[in-house]
Amino acid sequence: MPSALSPEDLKAAVEAGVIDAAQAEKLQAMRQGSAVLSSAVLGPDGEPAIADEERFRFLNGFNDVFLTIGVLLVAGAFLILSSTSAFGMSWFGALAFAALTFWILSEILVGRLRAVLPGIVLSTLFVAFAAAAVVVQMHWNNFASSHWDADSEFAFWRNPSLTFGGPALVAAIVYYLRFRLPFALALIAFFGYAVVSRSLLQIVEIGPSFVAFGYGLVVLGAALAYDARDTKRITRLSDCAFWLQLVAAPLIVSPVILLIKQSTNGTPTSAAILATVLLLAVFALAIDRRALLVSSLIYFTYAVYDLLSGGILLSSGGAAPSTFVLTLGVVGIFVLCLGVFWHPIRNRLLPHLQKTAFAPYLPEARQ
Repeated sequence: MPSALSPEDLKAAVEAGVIDAAQAEKLQAMRQGSAVLSSAVLGPDGEPAIADEERFRFLNGFNDVFLTIGVLLVAGAFLILSSTSAFGMSWFGALAFAALTFWILSEILVGRLRAVLPGIVLSTLFVAFAAAAVVVQMHWNNFASSHWDADSEFAFWRNPSLTFGGPALVAAIVYYLRFRLPFALALIAFFGYAVVSRSLLQIVEIGPSFVAFGYGLVVLGAALAYDARDTKRITRLSDCAFWLQLVAAPLIVSPVILLIKQSTNGTPTSAAILATVLLLAVFALAIDRRALLVSSLIYFTYAVYDLLSGGILLSSGGAAPSTFVLTLGVVGIFVLCLGVFWHPIRNRLLPHLQKTAFAPYLPEARQ
């Protein structure tokens, strides 16, 4: 008799209703030292994933792609149905029926089969169609009238982030509570920003950049909290942290770069941007997440190009094309070197970080 459940046994147990997904994840955590129980802890060669690898589940297999194609075809049919009011259905009826259909498909593909990629598409479609149905129902008089009420306080075209973002946020929360799909957290964070930013800007006089930066820090804090509960990166919590990091990164990086541009001019601006990117690299190494760095790459490229075109390395005639080519090469080499030597660099950095209060919450180093 085998000493540990195989991945197939565990999946079959979940599909049969013997255990739920949460219990399966707990079994994964318990057995990770002696058996591989989930594709989340498998590398591409079938070997156990290294503890601090930034992995997230995107595909369970090619069947996920096959199912996603089917979902997209159904979505296309509903888009045509909604736009043409075919079969005598109103806009609201078509949109509501589409949202219900995507929910039923989610019960099958996400709730039972635990398909990841179809779940990402279905969650997005459900939230979009459900929110659109609410908007149409709330503002049908304006949509149907030949004289739009542009002075209405709740007119859709005056407050799109509130009138669409609010229902979308509620739909995303309901979807996550039912299916616990990590990607749904990204939808919650995204539409939450739309609602929070619009509300704050109407209540208090504050710059949009400060709102984005503050909200991004809150989302980043939530992501770090998920990571802190799974420092070995083997459960669904790691996927939740990944998607939240993906939303938080541009909200944090863009305002910081904008502030630098507004505060300095010329070469000091580029130097400050480079310093900021290096600080972000240190932070990314500490938490073993690359999202912040990816969000800052476009600014990093701009800063390198600005420095090179200023004559630091190139001063000959026709330097603009050469500078651009060199910039791409420099940035590309930086990314490749950081990616290849990520773990050795991080292993040298961790001993210094382990002296701080954040040590228990940092992902483990490569053995």
